[in-house]
Amino acid sequence: MPFNPSSQPERFPLLFALFALLLGVGCGALHVFVAWMDQPDPLLSALAVTVATMMLGLLRPERPWRWVLLVGAPVPLTILAAGLAIPATHFTKASIAGSILIVMPGFAGAYGGSVLRHKVWEIFHGEEPGPGNKA
Repeated sequence: MPFNPSSQPERFPLLFALFALLLGVGCGALHVFVAWMDQPDPLLSALAVTVATMMLGLLRPERPWRWVLLVGAPVPLTILAAGLAIPATHFTKASIAGSILIVMPGFAGAYGGSVLRHKVWEIFHGEEPGPGNKA
C-alpha cells in the first residue's frame, strides 16, 4: 500500500538519512550505557528504536522499511565498536547477535508511523492521498 506515489522528489533525503543513522548510533549508545547499570534492561534500547522509527515514519511515510534499516543497523555496530574500544565492556557474541533483533520493534514503529500519517491525512482531508495530493 504505497502512501503517496508522488512524482515530486523528497526534500532533504540525505539529511533525513544522516539523522536516522545518528538516532541509530544513539540507540546503540543507550544500549551500551544501560548494560553498565546494576539491573540492565535491553528493552529500553528497543523502545528507543521504536520511538525513533515511528517518528521518522510519521515525518517520511514513504518506504518505511528504510528507517528500520538506517536506525536498526547501527545498534549492533555501536555495541561491537564499544566492545572493542572500551575494555571494561564484556559483550558476548550472543548479545551482539541478539541486538540484531532490535529491528523487529523498529518495523512496528516505522510502519505504525506511516499508517498513522496516512490515517490522519484521511481524517482531515477526507480522501486517500494520491499523486496530486501532498501529505
